[in-house]
Amino acid sequence: MDRLASPERRLVLAAAASALLPMGAARAQAPGSAANIATIGDPGSLDPMPFTADLVSEIDQHIHETLYIFDPSLNFLPVLAAEMPAISDGGKQYVIPLRTNARFHDGGLMVAEDVMASLTRWVRLSPRGKTIADYLEAITAPDAKTVQIRLKRPYAPLLALLAYPNGAAAIMPKRLATAPDPLKEYIGTGPYRFVEYKPDQYVRVVKFPDYVSPPGKPDGYAGERKALIDELRFIPVPNPTTRTDGLLSGQYHFADLLTPESYARLKGNAAVRQGIVQSPNSSIMIFNTKAGVLSNVLLRRAVQAAIAPEDMMAAAFGDGSLWRMEGSIYPKGTVYYDADAPGYNQHDPDKARALIKQAGYDGKPVRFLVTTQYDYMYKIGQVAQAQLEEVGFKVDVQVMDWATLLQKRTNENLWESFIAAHNLVADPTLITIMNPSYPGWWDSPEKRAALSEFVTETDQAKRVAIWKRIQALFYSEVPTIKLGEWFFLYGISSKLNGYTPVPWPCFWNVSLTN
Repeated sequence: MDRLASPERRLVLAAAASALLPMGAARAQAPGSAANIATIGDPGSLDPMPFTADLVSEIDQHIHETLYIFDPSLNFLPVLAAEMPAISDGGKQYVIPLRTNARFHDGGLMVAEDVMASLTRWVRLSPRGKTIADYLEAITAPDAKTVQIRLKRPYAPLLALLAYPNGAAAIMPKRLATAPDPLKEYIGTGPYRFVEYKPDQYVRVVKFPDYVSPPGKPDGYAGERKALIDELRFIPVPNPTTRTDGLLSGQYHFADLLTPESYARLKGNAAVRQGIVQSPNSSIMIFNTKAGVLSNVLLRRAVQAAIAPEDMMAAAFGDGSLWRMEGSIYPKGTVYYDADAPGYNQHDPDKARALIKQAGYDGKPVRFLVTTQYDYMYKIGQVAQAQLEEVGFKVDVQVMDWATLLQKRTNENLWESFIAAHNLVADPTLITIMNPSYPGWWDSPEKRAALSEFVTETDQAKRVAIWKRIQALFYSEVPTIKLGEWFFLYGISSKLNGYTPVPWPCFWNVSLTN
C-alpha cells in the first residue's frame, strides 16, 4: 500500500502533492482562505479512537470533539458537556449534562444516545477507553440531555480520560458509532468538517458554518473555538528540511516538528516566525517486555546501565536550551514530580557487561525501530546503537517510515525497542506505557496491583504516595527509559495570526492574512 511505502517514495509523493494541491483544491471549492499545514507524514487513519499517534489527534481534533477538555494548567472544562459531571456514590456514578445546541456535520443535533453509543465504542476500541472496561458497569441515557456512567468501583482518572484528545472519547452520530469497523465516515461536531483524505497527499477540512462553540475565554484547547480560516490542508512532508523550505518559500503556513537545524534557519526572516511549545515532552526508549531479547529484565537493566542519556539528548536536540536532563516521569512543578529516580543516567558500561553475562545473552540482535520522519528518533537510535554495541549487544537499527513503524510495533515478534515521546498529561494513567495494551506491554503483577490501587484512590495525597511506588517499579523493571525532556519546535508564517503553541497544533481562533 502507498501509505506504507518507503520513506523516499513518501517524500516524493508528499512534495508532489503539496506542489499541486492549491490548484486542484481551488477547483473543488469556492475561493476562500486556506492554510497549508506541513505535517511529519500521513496519518494512516482519521478514526479518533483506536490510534494514539499524535498526528491523528492533531488533525482529528478539528473534526471531532470530546465532552471535556483541559486548559494549559490541566484544569478540566466542558466542551460538549453543558457542565462538569455530578459525581456521587463514592466516585462510582457520573451524571453528565449535555449541551443541546451542538450539531453534527451531517446536520443532526447531538443527543444523549449519540454520546452513549460513542462512549461505548470508545471503551471497546480505544487503548485508553479499554482501561476502564473492568471498572464499568453501564453507560446509560436517562433522557436526551443526560448521560450517566455507572462504575463498579471508583476510577479516579475517568474525567482525565474523557478530556484527552488522543485515543479520544470523541462524540459522533449513533449511526456511525454503532456501524461495523472500520469507520468509513468522519462526522463530528467540531469547528471544521472533513472533506477529503488522499493518502500521502493531504487531508482537507473546511469551516463548518453551523458550528456552535463552547463558551469561555480561549485558553489552549479550552474555551471558545472559532473557525476563522475557510479551509485547513494537512499535507504530509516527512523531511524536516523540506518542511522548512516550503515554509520559507510561502508554500506552507505552518511547519510542524522542526529539527534544531531547520528551526535555526527561520531566524531573522520577516516572513516567518520561530515557535517553541514550552510544555515539556519526555523522550523515552520503550522496550518489548512480552517477547524477544529484552523481555529479560536483566538485559533491560543492562541497557539502562549502558546508555548515556545526555549524549542522546544532545545528538537529537542540539542547543542545550531546547532540552534538559530529568529522570522523574513527571516534570518539576507538578504534583507527581519525584526526584528519586534510581538508575537514571548511570552510564556504567562495566555494570552493563556484568548484567549481560548474568543474563546469559546469546548474541541475538536487539531490533531497534526508528524513523527519519521524527528526526530525533533516528538520531537517538544511532547513539543507542554505538553505546549498546560497546558493552556487547548486537544491535539492528531498522529505519522505516512512521506509518510502518506504528504497524510493526503492534507485533511483539518483530522488535525489541523503539523511541517515542510523551507530552504532559493531567493524570499518570494517560501515559501510554502505563497501559498494558500499549506496545511494550508492561504488565507485571507488582505494577498491576499498584496501578489498581492508584486508579481507585480518590484522595490526592494518597495517590501521590502510590505514584512514587509506581515510579520505583518503573526504574526496577525498566519497561522504558526516560532519557530527558525537550520542547517542540515549529515554524509559522507571519500571515497566520492568533496561534497558541500547544503539543497538538490546533487552528481554531487562528486567522490568515492574505
